[in-house]
Amino acid sequence: MKKIIVLIIVIVVLQGCISQKVSQRDIFNPVKEFKLSSDFRFERNFIKNTDSTSIETWYITEENPQINFIYFSGNGSNIRSAIPFFNELGKQFDLNIFSFNYSGYGLSEGTPSIEGIVRDGQLVLNYFNDTIEDKGLPTILIGYSLGGFVALNLMNHEAIDQVVIMSTFTSIEELQAYLLKEALPVIIRPFLKLDIDKSIYDLDNLKLVENSTKPILFVHGEYDNFIPSSMSYSLYNLSHAVRKDIKIINNADHRMVLKDIISNKLVIKEIKKFISP
Repeated sequence: MKKIIVLIIVIVVLQGCISQKVSQRDIFNPVKEFKLSSDFRFERNFIKNTDSTSIETWYITEENPQINFIYFSGNGSNIRSAIPFFNELGKQFDLNIFSFNYSGYGLSEGTPSIEGIVRDGQLVLNYFNDTIEDKGLPTILIGYSLGGFVALNLMNHEAIDQVVIMSTFTSIEELQAYLLKEALPVIIRPFLKLDIDKSIYDLDNLKLVENSTKPILFVHGEYDNFIPSSMSYSLYNLSHAVRKDIKIINNADHRMVLKDIISNKLVIKEIKKFISP
């Protein structure tokens, strides 16, 4: 949706005959690759999703782990995007990290769908519970952005002890309303007409968050201009968790745990405080 809105803005600006100087520097947006810490042991596996497709999983381990983290990615990212976050987790915990790519992401085969990413999550949680040697350790499920939707669907899985939801929306319907009203310049709004597949509105966390009493922490960036932190407050208020908290990370945006080294340190500090009261 964000890509559509940006495209509309560009079209309107161009049609308005506004002169804008563009240099070579403006057309490149390099993406820096991060390396997984050498302190980790790394194992990649592929587990069968259907008769013809498989899901890519990562299992990152340290000596004498004391805790398991399971990480669900966002929409515009994959496992590799979270390497800075994983590296910082490894500095602050003795741990194992288990993660995967949704169908169609990374090296996972197939095509993503709303129902499909939840099935993918269920599949890998079952795999984790059945095969990981350290499954008896406290296990924390972390869902980032769209991964928060998958995590809220699956937080009652027997493998999960506590949940962390980061930078996640209330519902696509509310997010659409926010982007149209708050994120777009006034002059653009009359030009934007969206015809959205109604199935997309199934991305709704408002009811999901009420369905568990497991301890849950909500974390959001102060300057997230894509999914506002007010949505995490709404989810927090609806939660019936036996223990819950919400933390807003100062000066952080939507990608606070992906490439923002400073912000992900602050996020992990809050996670550490919550899961070890």
